[in-house]
Amino acid sequence: MSAVMNRRGFLKSAAALMGSLSLPGFVVNAAAGVAGGNAPAVPLYTSWKDVYRSQWTWDKVVRSTHHLNCWYQAHCSWDVYVKDGIVYREEQAAEYEQINPELPDYNPRGCQKGGCFSERMYDDTRITHPMRRVGPRGSGKWERVSWDEALDDIADAYLDVTVEEGTDRTIWDLGPGIDLGVSMAAQGRFSMLTQSISLDMDGEIGDSRRGTLETFGKIAFERSADDYFYSDLILFWGGNPIYTQIPQAHFFTEARYRGAKIISVAPDYNPSAIKSDLWIPIKPGTDAALAMAVCHLIVAGGHVKEAFVKEQTDLPLLVRTDTSRFLKQADMQAEGREDHHMLWDAHSDSLQTAPFRSLALEALDPMLDVSRSVTLKDGQRVEVRSVYSLLRDRLADYTPEAASQMCGVSPKMIRRLAHEIVSVDKVANIAQTSMCKYYHGNLAERAMALIFALTGNIGRRGAGFSGFPVLNVDGGDKFALTPNMREVAETFGRLEPFIQQRLDAGDSHEMVVQGLGRLMFVPGNPLIRLPIWTSGTLFWSVHGGIGELSARAEEWGLGNKRPLQAYLDESLSKQWQPLQPAPDRPPRIMISLVSNPLRRLRGSEKLLEVLWPKLKKVVVMDWRINSTARHADYVLPAAPWYERTNLKWVTPLSPYLTTCDQATAPLGEAKTDWSIIVLLAKHIQKRARERGISAVKSPQGLEVKLDTLYDDLTMQGEFREGDDDKVARAIFDLSSTHKNKTWDEVKQKGFARFDGLPEDPVSIGSMCEFPADDSIVPLTFHVRDKVPYPTASRRIQFFVDHPFYDELDELLPRFKAPPMIGGNYPLMMTGGKTRWSIHSTWRDSSLMLRLEARPEPYMLMSVADAVQRGIADDDWIRVRNDIGSFKCRAKVSPSLRPGQTLMHHAWEQYQFEGPGDMNTVSPSPLNPVELAGGHPHLTAGLLQGQNSVFDRDTRVEVERIADGGRT
Repeated sequence: MSAVMNRRGFLKSAAALMGSLSLPGFVVNAAAGVAGGNAPAVPLYTSWKDVYRSQWTWDKVVRSTHHLNCWYQAHCSWDVYVKDGIVYREEQAAEYEQINPELPDYNPRGCQKGGCFSERMYDDTRITHPMRRVGPRGSGKWERVSWDEALDDIADAYLDVTVEEGTDRTIWDLGPGIDLGVSMAAQGRFSMLTQSISLDMDGEIGDSRRGTLETFGKIAFERSADDYFYSDLILFWGGNPIYTQIPQAHFFTEARYRGAKIISVAPDYNPSAIKSDLWIPIKPGTDAALAMAVCHLIVAGGHVKEAFVKEQTDLPLLVRTDTSRFLKQADMQAEGREDHHMLWDAHSDSLQTAPFRSLALEALDPMLDVSRSVTLKDGQRVEVRSVYSLLRDRLADYTPEAASQMCGVSPKMIRRLAHEIVSVDKVANIAQTSMCKYYHGNLAERAMALIFALTGNIGRRGAGFSGFPVLNVDGGDKFALTPNMREVAETFGRLEPFIQQRLDAGDSHEMVVQGLGRLMFVPGNPLIRLPIWTSGTLFWSVHGGIGELSARAEEWGLGNKRPLQAYLDESLSKQWQPLQPAPDRPPRIMISLVSNPLRRLRGSEKLLEVLWPKLKKVVVMDWRINSTARHADYVLPAAPWYERTNLKWVTPLSPYLTTCDQATAPLGEAKTDWSIIVLLAKHIQKRARERGISAVKSPQGLEVKLDTLYDDLTMQGEFREGDDDKVARAIFDLSSTHKNKTWDEVKQKGFARFDGLPEDPVSIGSMCEFPADDSIVPLTFHVRDKVPYPTASRRIQFFVDHPFYDELDELLPRFKAPPMIGGNYPLMMTGGKTRWSIHSTWRDSSLMLRLEARPEPYMLMSVADAVQRGIADDDWIRVRNDIGSFKCRAKVSPSLRPGQTLMHHAWEQYQFEGPGDMNTVSPSPLNPVELAGGHPHLTAGLLQGQNSVFDRDTRVEVERIADGGRT
């Protein structure tokens, strides 16, 4: 539709729309009859102004939000305006109270995607009734079916597979849209009761934060956004928050009014660099070299905060030079413990056991730079060195001059960056997931964390290294895992011996709660019946065939000592990375819940070739036809956010639980996720009874009752289909995070600030208070209260003593050059979050495409690279490497450096011209260190410790297509 509309066209369109909806102020004019006796709706107005004004009358306004993976900006409360059962528009609620006169408030919160969802939910992509495929998969041929037809057919397929092949052959593909609220309560209970497999998508969407896990024993910890107002220096390093954190952006810019300085480290001159005081351009994928050079200068210049380093980090701990492993108490004493580490005490000039239950050093004064000989309990004499001593040797290779050759930043600029960091009191960085999308991104994160540890910028107001921001009410697990609401305490009471045993052994409360998240990756756990989770990345690689795309990985300069398959085989054989189902047990049914793997997975076309033929049923639950739905057997219409009541995880950056209150009934025959899953259980139970099927055993021997599945999932009818509000209330009431308000109060207001730290396996990682009148400062329980970190050393850990890390020379942080993934080609294909969509949900929205630089897929490339290839702005180009190719438009930009290209994410497959899409050229080989296990804090758990995917190192060549992309 044209952006320009004349007065007559406006009146005609407005009258037709409002007449068809029978809005107030319109009557049927009987005198204006038409053939057949039907009279048109004629508006009563005296001028166009009356038509315009009638838009601003409403039947009701409810509070709601868009419960999608906005992540760093999640989430915002909106007023949703309803008239005649239709959502007309939404506005930012903008009622967040100022908590402290010194701090900015959280108003306004919202973005352009949320501001047009009332249009998006009614556009041509919306589906409102179940559809069944009638042609070949992907042919686009469908028929409308009833819910009973669809669910009976799916139920029969499920029973056939479960009885004949096993409970683990049904896979739940969980995408970035999962809520950890009402929808996941249904899925979690279904998975727990049936022992089907849930795919953890965190690594396979590139959000693994592996280096953060290696260093802190967790990935999830973050401040509230207003805490940046206390910072002296904010590093935009590894992200573009002005572009991607729209509701948070004002906190960064307002901090500058108080005197904060912003430094942006990025390859391209992006929107965040524009708003910075200093931009440091860097070669893509070389951030570890720059960070190591800064650490070199910090140490060489005597700027190390020694008191912090001695107490909070592993740098004073001793390492055996003969084994490259930590020196343990078990090495020195007959009854010594393997989990107790050793240090050299300056006061007594002797070997001492490092504090275990607390980080407090008491009378100890650990020496940092240690190189000595000690006698082991067997009489053997060995050399030991402190981690700090080993680190000094490693940092010697990263002088500013040497690092400049690696990262492209001048020695003078490296020295300036180090000076800016050490000359202020409080340094903070941003939380984003850019580094971990590089093959060696874990090393960059470890090196950046080292800067913050050496300078003591952790666990203080206005200062800190940012982890992964997750915050969730902790009632969801209680709801999902219990037989009924009366047995919550009894169910979780079964864990009491396990919990007490861990506490008695010296583990912290955080370690115990985090351990429960790891139990979900151990099928058939005897302590408590749990849902089964597995790594999505590993699943797609092994069962989906994506691993086959890396057959030529040895040619790409990955730096591995053995073929990738050798590391994978060792990891699987030792169950370091548990894969469910096992490699020899192919999946048969996949249910995709608010997910879109054929759009987002690198090398996703391989799934159609390898995985899809194995699957007897592919079921997609969504409210629109996305790339994956086009290749499904069934598409079940799910109600979007305004059509249901819900609550969802958020982030500490905006520490407010944000709720959805149902504004309108689901359109057509659409149902909520909760209702669809509950009804599926109902049909499975019905068909099981009709077929005489009662129960089966899981591969681990747990009983799975099929003839009572609906009864058990609904807690004997306590929570039935349609009970979304009731389920949300139960989850809220079971949570410990909001005790000052009722569910009805929160639902009406639309948001409520968290009262305290959730006892959730992921959210607990922030380890801090949630004050009502000040900012949130993560890790204060560690820094202030001396609670150990959940690492093997119980400290911020920079030495990872695992065989894979030893073999690959990653015991300590270092720089490794980006590999040439996809072949030896001159251009690196970097990426970033799009501003115009949240994942793919708005990617084909007509309104958002109007705002895009191009209304179709395009690749940004530098002026120099474009001129060299004879490419002009908006030309059609072919992007290719050894793996594949795709076509798109060129956007020539002066903001990119030569050798760098950039494609923002989330384009749907069908938006590309011809075969292939941007994922076609990205094989994403596994990184061996991410297959490591058998180690206290490298074990897989919810949202952490799993394999990642890497697309930022992809190498390509680009060529102009002369005939407009048709060849």
